[in-house]
Amino acid sequence: MNARATEDPLDRLAPPEEFSNDWADVLDRAGVHESGAAALAWRRRKWLLVAAIVAAVVVPVAAAALAVTNWDGWWSSGGLVHSRAVTEPVVVQTGTWDGKRWQLVAYRESVSNLDGYCYSVMPFGSSATARPAGGHMCGGFISRPPDAPAGPAGINYGATKSPGLPYWAAGPVVDTATEVALYFRDGDVLRLPTYPVPESFGHVRFYATPVPEVPQSSGRAAVKVVGLDERGTVVACAALDPASASC
Repeated sequence: MNARATEDPLDRLAPPEEFSNDWADVLDRAGVHESGAAALAWRRRKWLLVAAIVAAVVVPVAAAALAVTNWDGWWSSGGLVHSRAVTEPVVVQTGTWDGKRWQLVAYRESVSNLDGYCYSVMPFGSSATARPAGGHMCGGFISRPPDAPAGPAGINYGATKSPGLPYWAAGPVVDTATEVALYFRDGDVLRLPTYPVPESFGHVRFYATPVPEVPQSSGRAAVKVVGLDERGTVVACAALDPASASC
């Protein structure tokens, strides 16, 4: 085979030349003379530029990771060793009490292999992942038939206050409960709707309501909380004051 037949015609018109990098020549044309202290300064500037580019990429990613993970465990009080978050906090429901907007925030946690929930009623617009400025509740939760002899009764109750909001009560209830009935010592009954949660929370719904901030001995103190399904059947019950009420 003719060797010239394998040559690129452009090579015959412009024969290739040997090429080598001449960094010093490039710097000289740019007015930078790489020698002595000036060379060291130039190299330092190059490395600072590289570091700045790396920082610009890494820092936002790290900040985003912290935003997702730093809340973990902030709500749990008592330093439970085996407590860990299973979901991120989410806004379950929003509303208005006495002209003040609120939001119910909750997340699912695991405490020694027991499912539980942490929740708080916050001023509307509060960061869901920030530690609540006011009160919050955390506790285990197990669904069971109301006639079971012992154990959690498929509904939890917690009452406390948050800045700028009325004293409130809230808690999780089995997901078959579409309504919660709150019984008071003086015989009054307050009926509340329940709110759905993300599927990752499990078989549960939530409720929330303002309640009077009174001693347990007061007639306006809550003594029992009951979960009712859409037919009005009791599906969960907890006696808050067993001396005054039972399930």
